[in-house]
Amino acid sequence: MTTEEKLLYKLLKARKKEERLCEALKKIEPAESSEATHDPEILTPEEHFFFLKMGLKCKNYVPVGRRGIYQGVILNMHLHWKKHQTLQVVVKTFSPEEVKEIAKELARLTGGIVLDIHEDNTIIMYRGKNYAQPPTEIMSPRITLSRKKALDKSKYRDGLRAVRRYIPRLEQELEILRAKLRSTTESSTDAIEEVHRGDRERIQVSNFFQQENSDKLDQMINDNIEFRDEDETGVDSDLDSDPENLSDIFETDSDTDTLVKDEKPLYLDEFDNFPDQSDEETDDFEEHLRQLSSDSKNTDKDAGSPKFDEVDKIFLQAATLLKKRRK
Repeated sequence: MTTEEKLLYKLLKARKKEERLCEALKKIEPAESSEATHDPEILTPEEHFFFLKMGLKCKNYVPVGRRGIYQGVILNMHLHWKKHQTLQVVVKTFSPEEVKEIAKELARLTGGIVLDIHEDNTIIMYRGKNYAQPPTEIMSPRITLSRKKALDKSKYRDGLRAVRRYIPRLEQELEILRAKLRSTTESSTDAIEEVHRGDRERIQVSNFFQQENSDKLDQMINDNIEFRDEDETGVDSDLDSDPENLSDIFETDSDTDTLVKDEKPLYLDEFDNFPDQSDEETDDFEEHLRQLSSDSKNTDKDAGSPKFDEVDKIFLQAATLLKKRRK
């Protein structure tokens, strides 16, 4: 159940209880008519002031509790009036308006005179100038409720009073809840409209930006295509204008290759430049070495011949041998 349904259920239940309590109070009321002739005596202002002052000073009183007026209250009042002229009736658990009604009812049932209501809860009553002890039927009249029925009546009355205070509070809570629901529905509809409006604005903005981006993308693609065409035309013109440079490049590469191929070992050229030291052919290397050693001993004799070391002579002889083998 929602909060509104709970409040409606409680309100319906309270109203049913109110009807039930009203019916119970009607049933418990005495069947006989409570109308009685009451002709109060007329008091002069001096008498009224005198009896009121006497009633405020007197200490005898009759309490009226939650049961209200019943036979025992009326009997106690007559018993007090047997010896005292004035009496205080202290009423508790009743509102000031109910106290006024109770005072009128007591005056009608007892035949006394209400002098004043002091502090909204104390009724000061005077028995009358020609008061005489009434018979038992008047001292405890049948038109009033018994003690038990008065207690039941007080329970129904208290329940009815509580229900009548509870119903307006429920109605107020229900009205507040409905007002809140109306405000929330209005705010929710406003929020939904704002959301839809914002969505439409976002869609429009996104469409606008998408259109701009597509236009920019198309423009960039077109610029890129034009730039590529210009590059291709430039490359073709460069190739057509510089064939000689390319041929020069290839020719230089071929020349370097031929130079590398034509190179010879340096040590052979050096060996070719050395002069031959012996005119005779020597097939045996040992004999040639012996000859070289003998030639070295005669170096002092040959002043015109060049001066070589033994190592130089060995290398020269080895070069001559290699030349002969190659031939």
